[in-house]
Amino acid sequence: MKKIIFIVVGIVIVILLLFVSLKSCSQQGGRSSLNTAVVERSDVARTVIATGKIEPLYKAEIKSKIGGLVKQFFVEEGDFVKAGQKLVEVIPGTTPIEMVQARSEVKIAAYEKEVSEKRYRRAEELMKENLISPDEFDEASVYYFSAKARFYAAMAQMKVLEQGLNVTALADEIELTQEDRVQIAKETEEALASMTIIAPIEGIVLSRDTDQGSAVIPMTSAFGGTVIMTLADVSEKHFRGDVDEADIGKVSLGLPTRIFVETFPDQPFLAQLTMISPLGREEEDIVNFEIRAIIEDNSDKLKVGMSADAEIILQEQTDVLVVPEGAIHYEGDRTYVEVQDELLEEGRRQVDILKGISDGIRTEVLTGLEEGDVVILPQ
Repeated sequence: MKKIIFIVVGIVIVILLLFVSLKSCSQQGGRSSLNTAVVERSDVARTVIATGKIEPLYKAEIKSKIGGLVKQFFVEEGDFVKAGQKLVEVIPGTTPIEMVQARSEVKIAAYEKEVSEKRYRRAEELMKENLISPDEFDEASVYYFSAKARFYAAMAQMKVLEQGLNVTALADEIELTQEDRVQIAKETEEALASMTIIAPIEGIVLSRDTDQGSAVIPMTSAFGGTVIMTLADVSEKHFRGDVDEADIGKVSLGLPTRIFVETFPDQPFLAQLTMISPLGREEEDIVNFEIRAIIEDNSDKLKVGMSADAEIILQEQTDVLVVPEGAIHYEGDRTYVEVQDELLEEGRRQVDILKGISDGIRTEVLTGLEEGDVVILPQ
């Protein structure tokens, strides 16, 4: 009988030991599967995100004053140019018919100049002898000087048109004085100067939009003219982007901004917000407001046209305690987290906290936690 009792008692003790062991293993296994995070010190900021591009300070589209053909380029894409530097030469797209008309106009103008000069010389002699009135002399003078101006203009026009056909077509029968040659050269030089386009600003050649030999439309046309090349002043680089209307009310001028580009994902570029558009643009039922910011790029790493994101910093705290936003629980007016505690049977305890700012992923903790505490995240 005693033997049986000892056997039963032994079985009960074994069962109890197995139960305790299984419970302990269950608790340890449950705790080890908890999703946790360590309270640490870091920087956290409340920001507004804008998407956009990198742009230069100024951009100038180069067009021709005359229609014709691109004769030659003096610069290429990526070249740095100074204001006043030659960029491209455009020659008139002259047709043979236009050349014939120009020669005809030169001959007519030359004849009018010759006739008006003879009349002027006779009037000059008669005026000296008081045989004509001053008004008559003035009339002859006006006719003569007007005829000379028309002749010089016709000659200059023909010389410009000659550039398009690569010929010289000065009529042999037209006699020119030294004064005529000087005046024609002056008129021609001014006309030819308009064929060579110079840089209006200092900067780099962003793009060359035409090729040598291409036809160009003058800027005076109804179509606005052909863009030959584009220059940009990159002494300052700007970010231009859009902010959603839900966030634009939080943004103000002067706010610090960080610019991120795909080429340098781990290197933010500091910027300063300088412009907020007063007018929103609606696209696909979404209203955005344009912003601009000057970027600090002393190393000249950023390229014009790069896609970029801007973090406009509304509020920022550095070297503060932070926890994942997902670890925070809200019950009415109460805000708390669950902290891992091995001394308790449940392995956790609730701790009330006072939180600061949040970036949507991490939240600043003002009171309630210490660095190194382990908080439990929801499964």
